[in-house]
Amino acid sequence: MKSMTGYGRGVSTLEDGTQVTVEISAVNSRKQAEIRLNLPKELYGLDPEIRTQIAKSLLRGTLNVSITYKLSPTVLAERVPIDDEMARAVCERLRRFALANGLPAPTIHDVLMVPGVIQVSDTTTFILKPLIKEALDSALKELDAMRIREGEMLKADLLSHAKEMETLTDKVIASEHDALIRYRDKLVERIAKLAVDVPVDEERIAREVAFYADKSDINEETVRLKSHLSQFINLLDTDKDVGRNLDFLCQEMTRETSTLDAKTTDTQLADMALTLKIELSKIKEQIMNVE
Repeated sequence: MKSMTGYGRGVSTLEDGTQVTVEISAVNSRKQAEIRLNLPKELYGLDPEIRTQIAKSLLRGTLNVSITYKLSPTVLAERVPIDDEMARAVCERLRRFALANGLPAPTIHDVLMVPGVIQVSDTTTFILKPLIKEALDSALKELDAMRIREGEMLKADLLSHAKEMETLTDKVIASEHDALIRYRDKLVERIAKLAVDVPVDEERIAREVAFYADKSDINEETVRLKSHLSQFINLLDTDKDVGRNLDFLCQEMTRETSTLDAKTTDTQLADMALTLKIELSKIKEQIMNVE
């Protein structure tokens, strides 16, 4: 089991100093993987390949991916054409800004970092492409490791709540007969208060209790709930991406607990039904983070 949230960073560097840095932050999402890629415009041509590489590693979640690079002086001098007119304009603007604000004079590096001053050629893109792939692979591995660690914590928490729901469901089943006895006792007590001199009609009482038992029968709901919980717990022990299946089971358990709560008028059963719904709400909240 993996969490949908995490962070990964990868850096790939050539001997001459050319470097690519990839940062990925992932948050939860109920949709398929949504990739928000922040890529320098001169590398837009690599967008499809980058997205394909990312999509192989993640099924769900919203990913914010940032890719930056730094070219070595050698590459800048030999392979990257510079827009001289724009560079001069940028240099003058930075110089005036620095003077007005008491800052150090701009360096050539400051000027070259302004988008549009340098124009990456196909040759330079060819140099950066393997670095991007390597840095992205490192970032994805780091992200995956964090998602696995968080997934283990999610699993432990989900298992705890599911086990608690199993225990509560067993208590509901065990208390159902006692609820009928409590209903009968209350019925007899009410009759006694309304008509002191009227004898209790045991046959009539029995029919009323039978009617109540049929109307408030929750056997079907408890059987289904236990089945869903069993499937839920088994899924937690699989290595597959189970988020959608767990979410589906939560919807089914919501239906059963709501019906169970609506059927019972017994105070003790109603309290347990409410606790079941509270535990389930905690599960549903955590499921939103599971891939």
